[in-house]
Amino acid sequence: MHVAGPLSVRECSVADVRRVEAGNRDDASYDTVFLFFHAEHDLLVVSERDKGFADLVRDLTPVFPGIEGWLAALPPVKYQLTSVDLWLREPGVSA
Repeated sequence: MHVAGPLSVRECSVADVRRVEAGNRDDASYDTVFLFFHAEHDLLVVSERDKGFADLVRDLTPVFPGIEGWLAALPPVKYQLTSVDLWLREPGVSA
């Protein structure tokens, strides 16, 4: 998986991802949702506001079933940080 952020380009092997989490950040003007790809020795964070976010989710849904529900998984509670696991690799299973 390859993500171009506003300041850098990051790469992370799909096989190294152990958990995909959705989280949010609230501020006074808007709420932003992030996907956190927890890898063996790395963490890749992608914002819903990043270019290509929808394409990334669409393309990775077959690999990480459940991530397509990223927005619905987070309760709409204002000014409350929330974190929800969307996908977990089963112990002992490799990609």
